Amino acid sequence: MTLTPAVPETSTTAFATAGRLHGKVAVITGAASGIGLSTARTFAAEGAIVIAADLSADGLAREHSTAENIHTAPLDVADSAAVNELFADVEAKHGRLDIVINAAGVNAPSRAANEKLVESNVKSFRAAQSGEEFHPDFLSDISDEDFRRVMDVNLFGPFYVIRAAAPLLKRTGGGAIVNVSSAAALMGVPMPLYYPASKAGVLGMTRGAAAELAPFNIRVNAIAPGAVDTPLFRQQPEEITGMLIGMQPIKRPATPEEIAQTLLFLSSEAGAYYTGQTLSPSGGLHM
Repeated sequence: MTLTPAVPETSTTAFATAGRLHGKVAVITGAASGIGLSTARTFAAEGAIVIAADLSADGLAREHSTAENIHTAPLDVADSAAVNELFADVEAKHGRLDIVINAAGVNAPSRAANEKLVESNVKSFRAAQSGEEFHPDFLSDISDEDFRRVMDVNLFGPFYVIRAAAPLLKRTGGGAIVNVSSAAALMGVPMPLYYPASKAGVLGMTRGAAAELAPFNIRVNAIAPGAVDTPLFRQQPEEITGMLIGMQPIKRPATPEEIAQTLLFLSSEAGAYYTGQTLSPSGGLHM
């Protein structure tokens, strides 16, 4: 895995030397859009050297080509060999690792599966409006391959990243890992089981890794966001996004930048006494 350095903007001065992450090296997966993208920009602004990894090479180039101190690395987190190669390259080029953000993930295994999910959600919403009953049947519609694909990305992917990152974090003298889960892992709502199962698995893995790695000064935490205003969220019909927001006491979606601030807290010295925890920036959806 070869890191591609971003091209600095000539009009931009050196990145902040007094930032909360000054001199830290951070690997962020899912960094071409949504939470991962905002986190990469936030961490770079706080002085970190950021390795922005994502399956979409085009998305990385589009979003980070002129960003200062962000290096891009096309990566499929479901490919364990590619993950190992990425962290070997980080060590060769930077000699240290301080922060890992596991933000890569999928809601559904394919476009067709996502379209079926949206259709079912719309039917549920309209039935509720009219006072009719509607009972979605997700179980019978999930193939082995669909369940496995979501697990490969959402659960195996973070495992591969943590496994590959831990030795380098130990050699650095410690650091922080934060995994992006979902409020769906904390609540029971009708949806295809691969998503809450994969995200709940991330929380169990977070606690186990936190216990194992604490003696090495490595903190492992997770976040479980509710509705977040990402491109994927905006692709949903307005009646569905409205229903999701309506479930929250705070009646709006979070911005990706707000979620990035939670990740910054857990990755910085401000969160130094947190490990094995799950914070849920969900507008009160989960309390």
